[in-house]
Amino acid sequence: MDYKEIFKPTHFNRLLIIILACLILVFVFSLGVLVGHERARFSVRFGENYYNNIMGPGGPGMMNFGRPQFNARGAFSQIIKIEGNNIVVKGQNNAEKIITVNEKTVIREFDQDLKIGDLKVDENIVVIGVPNEQGQIEAKLIRVMPEPPSNGMMNLR
Repeated sequence: MDYKEIFKPTHFNRLLIIILACLILVFVFSLGVLVGHERARFSVRFGENYYNNIMGPGGPGMMNFGRPQFNARGAFSQIIKIEGNNIVVKGQNNAEKIITVNEKTVIREFDQDLKIGDLKVDENIVVIGVPNEQGQIEAKLIRVMPEPPSNGMMNLR
């Protein structure tokens, strides 16, 4: 059997090409639906926990226009509790935020690498991370900040 005869443009071969193209289009469309579904699922779960984890007590029905905008990807806060791999920090207006730490999280103080066990309550930290489905911040980098001066002036010697 010759390849030229197999791939000769006949009605059957054209039909196979059309069917193959349709299958590829269905696959691409299904992949798009799957990605959209996953993004929507993340948004719903994040939204369900938004007010509890980010804005503090209250809820969507509570209208408090004095609340500051929240950055869901980071925090500059004081540690109030350390529980396992979670750090609870006090944010703006005393709203608590939960920071999750994993094995990929980098914790630094000046030029030293630290572990979560080296952190202490009342330390000031800067957190950079990404929000998870529970409305917590999954930390990528935690930087321990020095104690701010009590007189408001920095000593720059």
